[in-house]
Amino acid sequence: MSLRLRAAEAADRDLLFEWANDGLVRANAFHTERIPYERHVRWFEKIMADADVLQYILCAGDVPVGQLRLNIEGTTAWIDYSIAPGQRKKGYGGAMLCMMQEQLAADKTARVTKAIGQVKYKNHASARAFERCGFVRRELPEYLQYEWDVQK
Repeated sequence: MSLRLRAAEAADRDLLFEWANDGLVRANAFHTERIPYERHVRWFEKIMADADVLQYILCAGDVPVGQLRLNIEGTTAWIDYSIAPGQRKKGYGGAMLCMMQEQLAADKTARVTKAIGQVKYKNHASARAFERCGFVRRELPEYLQYEWDVQK
């Protein structure tokens, strides 16, 4: 089945809300509290209008299976991603991260020179996904930080 990253659309708002409040996603997040719908709607509208936020949906065929967001600050893209419940343990996390790398490296006009993801120590699946894509691991006191220098 072919995988593709597509830009998020307004119609993805409720799907992203559902995924964001999944128990495993909340447990692996740095802010573990459940997200109220009204706050999600405001957040979603803000990120969709922000040129420094790139929100993607990973699709396997026509089925959405994960999300990846890049929050761009200066020349650094901060990575947030998750895989949909029922779609985990299929390699989608690593595939999505590698696709993001290819996209950033191919975009000669983008100002992003470094991509960084932060992972809780107990989130072994996410750590493996970053490592599979060649991110450099840094052990910090409270979490693992994965860094990748964009080669253009």
